[in-house]
Amino acid sequence: MNAKHKQMKRQYLLLSLFLVVLTMATHAEQGHQISIQINNYDGTETYLAYHFGNRQYLRDTAYVNTENRFVFSGKEPLVAGMYLVVLDDDRNFEIILDSNQVFEVEVDANNLVGSANFRNSPDNVLFYEYIHFLGEKGRQRSALEQEFNHPGTSEARQLAIRQELAEMDDEVLNKQNEIIDSDPDALLSRIILAQRDPELPETPLLADGSMDREYMYQIYKKHFFDNIDFSDDRILQTPVYHGRLRIYFNNVLIQHPDSIIAEADRVLDKARANKEMFKYTLWFITNNAETSQSMGMDKVFVHLVENYYMTDEVDWIEEERRNRIINRAKDLTPLLIGNIAPDFEINDPEGNPISLHGIEADYLVLYFWDAECAFCKQATASLQQSYEQLSGLGAKIFAVNIENDKQKWLNNIATYDQDWIHGNDIHKRSDFLDVYNIFAIPQIFILDRDKKIVAKDIGAEHVFRFLNEHMRQKGN
Repeated sequence: MNAKHKQMKRQYLLLSLFLVVLTMATHAEQGHQISIQINNYDGTETYLAYHFGNRQYLRDTAYVNTENRFVFSGKEPLVAGMYLVVLDDDRNFEIILDSNQVFEVEVDANNLVGSANFRNSPDNVLFYEYIHFLGEKGRQRSALEQEFNHPGTSEARQLAIRQELAEMDDEVLNKQNEIIDSDPDALLSRIILAQRDPELPETPLLADGSMDREYMYQIYKKHFFDNIDFSDDRILQTPVYHGRLRIYFNNVLIQHPDSIIAEADRVLDKARANKEMFKYTLWFITNNAETSQSMGMDKVFVHLVENYYMTDEVDWIEEERRNRIINRAKDLTPLLIGNIAPDFEINDPEGNPISLHGIEADYLVLYFWDAECAFCKQATASLQQSYEQLSGLGAKIFAVNIENDKQKWLNNIATYDQDWIHGNDIHKRSDFLDVYNIFAIPQIFILDRDKKIVAKDIGAEHVFRFLNEHMRQKGN
């Protein structure tokens, strides 16, 4: 078994505590038996993997039997969803498991998708008809787009191509509607629907005759999840729901913590229709906020912890893990943008005490650094380069060194030609490292005159541009 398959097994056994344990409820009254004949395949084993969000996990392994078939079987039905049949050389094809989980499939290893032939599985027959239909339309579209972009294509022909492409879109939409109308509750129907954007009205006009794009954005945002049935957790066993969440929270919404918080609460309220949907949605938004590269998203994380993880609503996480999450949120709370930065007192190069709140400046760039840190050297160079401009905005730099070697620190700052404010706590009498969660350096906070945090986790090369724009927005 190759490394990928071993890793899939480990992933299946060591699911993140955020990943929920799905119930085995299904409409099937029987177990499952999927018999697969793979022509032109010399392998002796295949694997059945399932989708969960944007990942795949190993579910079962089947070995070739005396009839040259691979059979995945069990007394219990599998959770409904999209599955992957994976050959030992990583080639694979997808199948749908819904209410009927006893069927046969014959494929050719050299053309898995194109040759798939299902018996006693109307769901997969329809699924593969749809796959082949989309594949053909995709090839036609590619050829038309290539012709459209060719320098020799006339304007008249380009106009005709646009019409052909629009007609092709209508064909795809009609095909989808045909599938949905044939069985609205089937998993394939739910998958197709879930990927659709909401239907929008005609764009209204503003008083000056221009289109009201803000109105359309609000309508689009409000109805983005209209085509997802939150009471049906089968969608979790496909990549679709994760993809919709990712698009919505990272691309559709304005990347401001207050906007994200409002929409997180709204979507989570919808997801309460099914506990498994609620679990996954909460996990996604929490993880997305905690790992976000957008400034200030820790506010979203803190909000979710305070309003969900610290309530009885989250009952699937063990106590120790829950406490770690809660403590993490408590550590972050004092450092949220908009809060007053915690004060601390350290020593300047002459050994005199200097406190953060005692420094008077319109803006204070709080810079945590280490002389041996390569990234700090780059950050220091960027701040030195922009220091004159920063000074022109009324900003000062408070460079807080975190190392224990005083002489090394003093030798390093002796090379500076800027009037920075320097400090260090050689004897570790203050606890600024813990209070400011300095686990990695460099770290930069920007504080206003009242020592309110206006920016954090910002690159040194962006400090001047941020302050300039911040002051412009404030009318300074």
